[in-house]
Amino acid sequence: MDNQIDEITIVGGGTAGWLAAGFLVNYMNLRKEERPTKVTLIESPNVPTVGVGEATVPSMPGLLKSLGISEKEFFKRCNASFKLGVRFTNWHHDENGQAKSFIHPFDAYGSQLAGQNPAYHFHKYGGPPGRENIDDCLSVSVAAIRNKLGPKGLEHGDYESHLHYAYHLDAGRFAEFLREVSIARGVNHVLDDVEDVEQDERGFISALKLQRNGRHPVELVIDCTGFKGLIINKTLGVPFKDYSKYLLNNRALAVQVPHRDLENIEPCTNSTALGAGWVWRVPLFSRIGTGYVFSSHFRTDDEATDEFLKHLGDDGIGAEPRAIPIRVGRAERTWEKNCIAIGLSSGFIEPLESTAIYMIEQFVKLLLMNFPDKSFAPSLARRFNETTERMMDSIRDFIVLHYCINNRQDSEYWRVAREEMEIPDSVTELLDEYRHTLPISTEFDRTFLFNYISFVTVMFAKDFFKDVTFPAERFIAKSDWDRRMSDFIKYEEASLAKLPNHYQLLRKFRGEDESQSTSSPYTFQGVKGPIFGQGQGGYQPVQPTVQFGSQSVKPNISFAKKEAEKPDLSESNIL
Repeated sequence: MDNQIDEITIVGGGTAGWLAAGFLVNYMNLRKEERPTKVTLIESPNVPTVGVGEATVPSMPGLLKSLGISEKEFFKRCNASFKLGVRFTNWHHDENGQAKSFIHPFDAYGSQLAGQNPAYHFHKYGGPPGRENIDDCLSVSVAAIRNKLGPKGLEHGDYESHLHYAYHLDAGRFAEFLREVSIARGVNHVLDDVEDVEQDERGFISALKLQRNGRHPVELVIDCTGFKGLIINKTLGVPFKDYSKYLLNNRALAVQVPHRDLENIEPCTNSTALGAGWVWRVPLFSRIGTGYVFSSHFRTDDEATDEFLKHLGDDGIGAEPRAIPIRVGRAERTWEKNCIAIGLSSGFIEPLESTAIYMIEQFVKLLLMNFPDKSFAPSLARRFNETTERMMDSIRDFIVLHYCINNRQDSEYWRVAREEMEIPDSVTELLDEYRHTLPISTEFDRTFLFNYISFVTVMFAKDFFKDVTFPAERFIAKSDWDRRMSDFIKYEEASLAKLPNHYQLLRKFRGEDESQSTSSPYTFQGVKGPIFGQGQGGYQPVQPTVQFGSQSVKPNISFAKKEAEKPDLSESNIL
């Protein structure tokens, strides 16, 4: 009996659906002598998507590179800019009640010093003059952000750089870009509405009833229907595990504003704490995305809007933020029977550290590692569910850490976040452990995204270690620290000298400072390498089509649309 799954059906578009489609059609059909796996994405023409992921984490460049996407074309198409870290402002106060700020950077200079975490040395000896924060003693990215420098040299091409980086991007344009790439590589795009979901005697999804195209048989279905969880929650009844007892925020306001100082675009995301939550600020190339993540227990939408617009000042004049409900938590099982939830349908942790696209990426990779046949071995689903549960809980824990050790006395919201919210046992155990020993990157670690540098940066910035004496400090010497800081400062100076102004780098990378563009090596106007389904091989490729009603047409794809002179500020996205 042939048990091979020949078609993967994805329900829902947006970033989650199209990233999953592009990744799967790319890697499922690498072996052209095998029969191809058809990837079909069913997307409603009537349901708008919630934009997520305008800010990303450093795994993103590797993801795009693995998909053979031109980084330069991505920047032009998606209004992208570089991101070297996150600046946190007003999340903690000094002894005079004044707001403090720090940067969570993407890179660190040396993971160990004489076999120990260099944070021990900072804790015991402090930083050199002018470097009172630990982030300024561990990462060149902090100075690069302060000086508004980009991570590449002007001579660098795709995916080359001096510093680790992520992106800011327009979520809507990114989804469109992925859609065009995916369709050209063989994804079958169906524009239709799902009216009903059929299940067989085992409870597996057997077919989808579509409004225009009728019955669509299902072998493996991926639920990318957003917060609705159309299949994973509503049809299969997988319970939703609510994180609201750990995290207060359940609403967001979002708006877009123009740049006031275009030539000084910061290469970082900004997170500024207000009275009942925090404001994101994501600087894209031609505009800024901003919004207020808050708790409805402490602000109505109108109250939050007033507070947000006051924070924006002149940027908020005439702005009309839209309110977005946030469902914070996860599906208890993200793989149920023959359905896998990816994106918002699998869960969502508030966007404080820009993890939405990261989790989509990891879920798709994990599916490939545990890809089933039609028997759907329970061990594969069990492994997938256990791994995704650890991933989402570990990200939740790092987000909770930002709130539970705050010291703000000027707001009931921040007092409740510190004193009344439930803290996961895993966080309590970490906090107890870190009062005696600092984390360090070793072969014993099992981290998903946030490593020791992430934890020590946040915890030092919040004075968590102020009255702690670590036993391991008996093993360290000031001479080692002085030498490390001397070497680091020289390394920092040499690195910064190689880095151009961020805005100048963006213009250069987009080709806007060149009179003529050179011929491109890309075969698909922004996509490196062969289009999957073309070229020699032992099978006839799946012909990409867009289906609407009873008609099928080949996609009309055009790239490199001319940038509008004025940014379109009509839509907005969650960070």
